[in-house]
Amino acid sequence: MMSLHPATQLFGQVVFIGLGLIGGSMAKRLRYELPQTRILACDKPEVLQLALEEGLIDEGLSSPTQAEVYAENTLVVLATHLNQSYAVMADICKAAPTDLQHPLQMMDLGSTKSTICRLAEQLSVQYDLELDFVGGHPMAGREISGFQNSRSDLFLDKLFMLTPCATTTEGFLNKLVQWLEDLKVRPHVPDVTLHDKTMSLVSHFPQFYAIALGNLLHRNDPETLLHYLGAGLDDQLRLMISPHNMWQDIFLDNKTHLESALEDFITILSEMKAQLAQSQSLQAWFDKSHDVHHIYQRLR
Repeated sequence: MMSLHPATQLFGQVVFIGLGLIGGSMAKRLRYELPQTRILACDKPEVLQLALEEGLIDEGLSSPTQAEVYAENTLVVLATHLNQSYAVMADICKAAPTDLQHPLQMMDLGSTKSTICRLAEQLSVQYDLELDFVGGHPMAGREISGFQNSRSDLFLDKLFMLTPCATTTEGFLNKLVQWLEDLKVRPHVPDVTLHDKTMSLVSHFPQFYAIALGNLLHRNDPETLLHYLGAGLDDQLRLMISPHNMWQDIFLDNKTHLESALEDFITILSEMKAQLAQSQSLQAWFDKSHDVHHIYQRLR
């Protein structure tokens, strides 16, 4: 008998709810590293058709509550926008068979964790369901969305955050860690609060800043300004075309931490502006900024 890959025994079947940039890239990573895994997906018919033609998925689902979702040894991956993921999770839990004899294993791929972890706990109690849920967050992306832009190497050797909640068993968390290592990504397990506070500073605020900078340029004749573009704007310009519908949900979902980051930034701007107005040296600000870059270089 042909031996199975160890991770195939962990999750013999993986169901992706959403095959956009993130879900599609995760599915392609899975197909590349663990080709024996049975992969199913639920998305628009035209997206499923493309995925079938590419040989990425074995079957397309018309609903996230089809029987296949509840099969034993299945991992359900929620890969839609935040608010949609909340609704889909609720639908899946509500439709779960009352005689289900095994845990419902689920992970999301969203950018915030507090809300969805609370929801998992609520749904587990509401439907008396053994819901094994972990919040997942791959630390990679692109400024463009959609299945057509997904890539099998998007998450290769990238950090992947796993945030356990009250419904998470140690066994399921360990399985996910091993599975992600088999996919050649780097799992890291912070708590929910640390995750959301950290993301507000290293991910959500930079995106917010890029949109603010875009509006500043928009007020000052961008046609002329961008004619003299320097390389220092490249990353911000890339982020300026990020999709509103995705980031609006993220900003609102992580509002408390993002507002705190913005208040700190406004304070820093005010202090730097005051020193500039008084012709004082900004050396100390540069020194602190250089310290951060040195830490970044050391951690790379």
